[in-house]
Amino acid sequence: MTMTTELSDTNGEEGDFSGYQVLRVLVIRRDTVEILRSYQDRPGVDFWTELSDRAGPVDVMVSPDVGRQLKEELTRSRSSYVVNIEDVQVREVAVETEVVNAEHPTAPHADIGLTARSAFSLTWRKYHRLADHHQYLDFVADSYSRLCQTFSIGRSSEGRDIKGIKCGKGKREIWIDGGIHGREWISPAVVSYLIREFSERAHLHEHILGNFTIYSVPVLNPDGYEFTYTGGKKNRFWRKTRSKNRNSKCIGVDANRNFDIYWGKVGVSRDPCSDIYAGPRPFSEPETRAVRRFILSHAGKLEMFLTFHSYSQLLLLPFGYSEERPPDYSQLLRVAKLGRQRIFSASGTWFKIGQPSQRLYPVSGISQDWAKARAGVQYSYSLELRDRGKYGLLLPASQIEPSGKEMVEGVTAMIEEIL
Repeated sequence: MTMTTELSDTNGEEGDFSGYQVLRVLVIRRDTVEILRSYQDRPGVDFWTELSDRAGPVDVMVSPDVGRQLKEELTRSRSSYVVNIEDVQVREVAVETEVVNAEHPTAPHADIGLTARSAFSLTWRKYHRLADHHQYLDFVADSYSRLCQTFSIGRSSEGRDIKGIKCGKGKREIWIDGGIHGREWISPAVVSYLIREFSERAHLHEHILGNFTIYSVPVLNPDGYEFTYTGGKKNRFWRKTRSKNRNSKCIGVDANRNFDIYWGKVGVSRDPCSDIYAGPRPFSEPETRAVRRFILSHAGKLEMFLTFHSYSQLLLLPFGYSEERPPDYSQLLRVAKLGRQRIFSASGTWFKIGQPSQRLYPVSGISQDWAKARAGVQYSYSLELRDRGKYGLLLPASQIEPSGKEMVEGVTAMIEEIL
């Protein structure tokens, strides 16, 4: 999901989100769209979901002063809205408290011994820094060396390793990534949970791992992800990369608008200060170039491309830039429906299926479209994880394991269907 305006400067700023609220505005009429659009470039406004002309809900975080003004305008126009998060700072502190309480989980990994557990910090009961995710990849490679090996696809703008792990013995290949948007913390957590499943619990998936090699990168945008921890309290919701933009004080590019597939055409911005800035050119970012280089070097072998985001509980099919469908859309839809059904059977969580242009908004330059149309990966999907807006980008850590478990069910069902 997206927002459209940077909330703070490149170095962060003092203060926190006390009194900030997240409003869910129901867009039905044109005047509601125009009201929201008039707030897009204002300080203290952060669109958590993209504003478009399509009818539906729009989530926007607002400072106390701006929030009062916006609510007054919405009321006068008889537009409908609810307060999804009453105080963003209180909710954020609640997530941090949950992190502290989760430091010593009462039911750690059942499948490995105490000595092995001490070799890594990941618990899936808290959100973790980049180093913890990378440490876990090393642990998996050391502990399951006959099945799994680490790899790197390159380095970020600030020189961080874009690290992954491959597990499996098959000649056919699958790509899984998370964390292309820094603030979507649940995404790397779920990808790491999938890595655990295909290593520590590999005995349950011999039919998959004997046929496929699964390449997983939990944090595709390591600079942006780390900046949500280190950039000051006002940068918890940082989305973009951390590259420098020529002739602008604003930092970064939306990496999921930077792929060379109808680049810059729709659902993007040419403003470097926007959080949906597509960059000065396709593949301007070392992170997206690294993905391109890896995927193209595996052309003809990769059969599935899965990229994880948050939030909205959606399973998205190509294409995003229009309602045009690939010729094999019915096959992609069949596999997606099987994944959705397995998720629902496991947890009762319902994922809607469709194209981004149908379920969200038209958008160009995204990785799933590029993987499908340019790299020839047949089964290419984006998954928007929990939830549907109650917590949004502040999903409690208590939902990491349930999210991971339901994705294990969904992803394995989808892979099994193409065996």
